[in-house]
Amino acid sequence: MATEVNMATLPDSVVPVPSGDWRGMLRFGYIVLLGGLGLFVLWATFTRLDAAAIAPGVVQSESNRKTIQHLEGGIVQEILVRDGDQVKLGQVLVRLDPTRLDTQGDLYGNQMTILLAQEARLLAEFENRERIEFPPDVMRRADDAAIRSVIADQRRLFSSRRDAVTRNIGIADAQIEQARRELEQSRSDINTGQAMLEQVTSEVDNLVPLFKRGLVPVTRMAPLEREKLRLTGVVANGQIQIQKLQEKLGELTLRRDQVLQDYRQEASTLLVDVRKQISDVRQQILLTADLQKRSEIRAPLAGAVQQLRIFTVGGVIRPGDPILDIVPANDELVIRARVDPNDAERVSDGMAAEIRFPAFAYWGNKVIRGKVRSISRDRILDPNGRDVYFAAEVLVDKATLPQEIQDKLSAGLTADVIITTGERTVANYLLRPLTERLYRSMREN
Repeated sequence: MATEVNMATLPDSVVPVPSGDWRGMLRFGYIVLLGGLGLFVLWATFTRLDAAAIAPGVVQSESNRKTIQHLEGGIVQEILVRDGDQVKLGQVLVRLDPTRLDTQGDLYGNQMTILLAQEARLLAEFENRERIEFPPDVMRRADDAAIRSVIADQRRLFSSRRDAVTRNIGIADAQIEQARRELEQSRSDINTGQAMLEQVTSEVDNLVPLFKRGLVPVTRMAPLEREKLRLTGVVANGQIQIQKLQEKLGELTLRRDQVLQDYRQEASTLLVDVRKQISDVRQQILLTADLQKRSEIRAPLAGAVQQLRIFTVGGVIRPGDPILDIVPANDELVIRARVDPNDAERVSDGMAAEIRFPAFAYWGNKVIRGKVRSISRDRILDPNGRDVYFAAEVLVDKATLPQEIQDKLSAGLTADVIITTGERTVANYLLRPLTERLYRSMREN
């Protein structure tokens, strides 16, 4: 049987005395917990965090890449660039075979020279000059045997036509001179006949009184009367002849003038036609010169060559086919970002953004800054139909680009864009999911 211990009989040093220290420690723990909770609430209430919308994007040049094409196409003679080459404005990229265009240019040049020679000859005929004055464009090519032949032919034709006109005018002048002499003779005959008529008439008038008194025989009067009648007829016929000769002289003068007029009129008509041909050929020359100039395909801007599509000298480029692309150099870089529709209402023009390029993550976490330039007014459906987004353009601040990647950054690289949409407290960040869930759950379905 166990022996019970009487606590009253134990010494004071052996009997345990209840202690109140644990209550103090408990109170201290409560105080620390409540203090920490209070500090957390204060921190969560007053500490503000940046609110942001995260959007994936792709780097593009401000001007976009330029696709180089050729309107007419042709045969490749020389390829002067490769993918990745940096080219300057106006630098020759590809040369096309100019043989056909050179031949065509020579053909039109010869046609123009011939037409200019014809124009000079016709102008000399129209102005009734004694010789042709060929323009400098013709005489400049006089060393060419074909052009010398053209010049000689035009001079022979000019001389032949002018000689024919001169001959016809000479015949007309001779006829006019003959008519004038006949006219002068007729006038002289009339004057003589008129004088004789006046004399006979005067003699008859003087003898009539004597004839009436029988002092002059009929044999004397009759011849005088007959002579008077004859001379009257001669004068009348002479006047008719003068009128006819005057009409003939007018006709001959008109015929002479008509020869020269026809000569000049024919030259004028041909001159109009030749000048029209000159205008047409000049247009063809300008067009051919433009084609010859564009047989050297040049860079319309400075940049980097990408997607070269021709590789064979002697190959054929079809009209309008893409030849290569040029990505502009020193152009503003723009991130085309896709903003989630849930974040779009918080994104607006001018907002600051941070940009990171996954391809250059090894350079560290240096912040690259940018600014939202624009955001689409409506959502956009991905061509694949699997994604809906708002398109935002974020302009990259080149001053914040690390020196190491400035030369490596090019269009087509992916980027992560963090758009700062405002600030909110930690408490708002922590409680917002709960408040939204409560807001939605406290509705009757």
